[in-house]
Amino acid sequence: MSVRLKILIVAHEFSPSQGSECAVGWNLVTRLCKYHDITVLYARRNQFNTSDYESSVNRYLEANGKISDLNLIPVDQPEITKFFVKINSLIKPTNSAIGFAPLYYAGYRFWQKSAYRIAGELISSDRFDIVHQLTSISFREPGFLWKFDIPFVWGPVSGLVKIPSTYYENLNLKEILFELIRRGSNFFQSNFSYRIKKASKKAKLIFAVSPDDYSFFLKHSKALVLPLLDVGSYDHLIGKKAMVGRSTEYASKLKLIWIGRLVHTKALELLLFAMDFDKNLQKNTEITIIGDGPLYNRCRNIEKKLEIKNIKWMGSVSHERVLEVISMYDALIHTSIKEATSAVILEALSCGVPVICHDAFGMGVAIDKRCGIKVQMETPEKSIKGFSEAIRLIDEDRDLLKNLSQGALIRAAELSWDSMAKQIADEYICVTGLCSEA
Repeated sequence: MSVRLKILIVAHEFSPSQGSECAVGWNLVTRLCKYHDITVLYARRNQFNTSDYESSVNRYLEANGKISDLNLIPVDQPEITKFFVKINSLIKPTNSAIGFAPLYYAGYRFWQKSAYRIAGELISSDRFDIVHQLTSISFREPGFLWKFDIPFVWGPVSGLVKIPSTYYENLNLKEILFELIRRGSNFFQSNFSYRIKKASKKAKLIFAVSPDDYSFFLKHSKALVLPLLDVGSYDHLIGKKAMVGRSTEYASKLKLIWIGRLVHTKALELLLFAMDFDKNLQKNTEITIIGDGPLYNRCRNIEKKLEIKNIKWMGSVSHERVLEVISMYDALIHTSIKEATSAVILEALSCGVPVICHDAFGMGVAIDKRCGIKVQMETPEKSIKGFSEAIRLIDEDRDLLKNLSQGALIRAAELSWDSMAKQIADEYICVTGLCSEA
């Protein structure tokens, strides 16, 4: 007999029409209610009022019907948060999601207090078996649910990853300063923040995204700490796109794709220099770059200086278009030097496209030897050599490439939102000590 629990979740970011953390909240919550009765407190709108989460949720429910065993409660941004937003709006860079971080997190903390007060009212009138702090995934904001005398679950949690200092040459001065400040802030908050310490100690279960996050909580918490990515694949996509555009025989030239923002942390130049490291790769491969950003001109200048002739630049394209074309390629090259887990990695796997990436952060967890090749992240020089050798390996051994493609579909199924939700749902039961009854 299955055990259904009553779960209270706080998920500030929660929307069916957006990616990133909104997708984490929406995709996990709407699947968890298959196993348990779920109540969710979520933000009615984001801080800068540029995303109306409640309207997106309502449009989805109107089109698809009410979701059983799911109680959705929108929570307004409090007035003090709006005050912080007014100041932040005056100084934040264009297109910044959070602006000046201290102001953003100050406002965010007050929203969490509002959610905590509403949670207290719900708990006083109803019984909940577990409280779960779901989004945002940043370790900086554990919320206040841990204060209740109810088993507390936290995660997926991330934010403790570091860019190795050897890769600072890929950053501009502003980004180096930002990274150093972020490191200092991480050290101070992770070691001295009262709420982070209390949440870590009170938690019964913590899901950690990257090895760095996992190690930290393993050291600082008595909770059961389990690895869990912050992004999943979609069951309805797995394998279906792989049947479109892929022939039974590989073309003579290896078709590679790189997708992302052209910023320093995505490190596209590592791929460009890998093409120069082994010039034969330019004869044997065709590379498509999808994305735009502030480093576009710099990357094109590197391409010109190195006389690289095998690259097609598509610029920025819609997410729907990415899903249409990605299955037409033999492998995804992901050169990022700072990442939790990129959604494009899971999308590639869902389409049967193997991934070559750094063995670091969440992507190092997502990719294993069945579905891709991981490059050691030690120095830029070793990365360049590693990406070059990995590309040459799948070019010379098409049987290996075929096996990796098949393994990608298997790994995508293991990392689907459905599988993640089932894992969390099962762990809920174990947290309450009812595993034997499930």
